[in-house]
Amino acid sequence: MLKIKSCALLSSTLLFILLVTACGGNTTSNQNAASTAASANSAQNEQSISSGTTNTADTDVTRNFTDSKGRQVEIPVNPQKIIYVGSDPGDLLALGVKPVGASLSVIASQVAYADLLEGIDDIGYPYSPEKVLSHNPDLIIFNDWDEAGLKSLADIAPTVVVIGETGTYARLRQIAEVLGKEDIAEQKIKAYETEAAMVKSQLKLDTQLDKTATVFLQLGKTLYVMGHQGISVSLYDMLGFTPNPKVQQLIDQGELFSEISEEVLPSFAGEHLFILGDETGETVSALDELQSSPIWKSVPAVKNGNTYSANSKWNFDDIITRTRLLVELPKIMAK
Repeated sequence: MLKIKSCALLSSTLLFILLVTACGGNTTSNQNAASTAASANSAQNEQSISSGTTNTADTDVTRNFTDSKGRQVEIPVNPQKIIYVGSDPGDLLALGVKPVGASLSVIASQVAYADLLEGIDDIGYPYSPEKVLSHNPDLIIFNDWDEAGLKSLADIAPTVVVIGETGTYARLRQIAEVLGKEDIAEQKIKAYETEAAMVKSQLKLDTQLDKTATVFLQLGKTLYVMGHQGISVSLYDMLGFTPNPKVQQLIDQGELFSEISEEVLPSFAGEHLFILGDETGETVSALDELQSSPIWKSVPAVKNGNTYSANSKWNFDDIITRTRLLVELPKIMAK
């Protein structure tokens, strides 16, 4: 045996959780049902995505893996039927692997790579034990903020947790290590950074060093300010913007986001504002009302014309979304 040790629309609130955190989960009834039943840049990469992983004759070979929770899990060396529980299947797809099932109920219409989801079965949100079992998976990758489902999933198939560290690169590298695709992960990261440098130069953002930026997300009637999550990762880690001091407080406290009122919006506003929303009538109406308000118009970034509107589908930070965002950023920031 080989041994290897390794080191994000049901309601506006639910949709937001799925836009900023892992989106798997389950209920007590799901756990019981599963336990009883159980006594599955990048155009070149995207074209290579296929169901499961590369077929080999070594499907029964296993190895020990230490996941991000410190759990020892015996996993197949060449898994063929992968189930992905979480809101960032883009990380898996970027490695050229298409799971047989994933938590797509909400995100399928909200991500920037919906074209790559064809052929993936939606296991539901919360996931359906019956659907997971129907695929007879040999590996489950768990990237969920709600860990209540771990036991029931582990009863179905080897389940590896990959949520120990935050950040695109850390998450991608964890998944790559699970699948033995570390070289592909490094290629994707290098390609992204090369393209990102060109976009940053194109946008002449070297002159924006030390400039603050804030991301606001409107979903329905609710307004949020983002911490270091979603599109903020690209703004802070790639474009070189810095968080407003109050946003930095959220980040320091480990808060991925915070619901705020319009009245306190100016205190979170940076010198550049990115305002995101979906295309539902309620959100569009709320955004129109916000951007017509005296409070919004009083913000210096608004007065200076440094505001940028974008679809909430960009509020994910998997490597595919971030790579595709590089194409959109010049358009977004030119408006």
